[in-house]
Amino acid sequence: MHEMGLCEAVLAVVRDVSDDEPIRRVRLRIGRLQAVVPDVFESCWRMAAHDTGAATAALELAEVPVRVRCRACGGTGELDSTTVACPACGAVSVDVVAGDELTVVEVELADGEVRRNPALAGAAAGS
Repeated sequence: MHEMGLCEAVLAVVRDVSDDEPIRRVRLRIGRLQAVVPDVFESCWRMAAHDTGAATAALELAEVPVRVRCRACGGTGELDSTTVACPACGAVSVDVVAGDELTVVEVELADGEVRRNPALAGAAAGS
């Protein structure tokens, strides 16, 4: 159950961002290659966040599809399966360009203040 380790890492970021203030909501982008089971992640989050300001925080998980760029044909595309190969030509020499990330998009404090990830400035925060 790797979700517990992921939750502990996310919790460390969330606590740092919130200065340990009470948290209402946490928005995350999770790449499909992380193989996260949402219900298991939620359960692990509750265990990891117990006795912290994030204990009752709502989690919003947005799954990011896997996108690859083919080294053979130069094409890019989204994968429908866990087989990492070019959807155009079938070559396995691809670079993953999306779908392996785990990103804290924003943390909403109990008082309504929203703290967004500054690394996502200029990018669509919900994508």
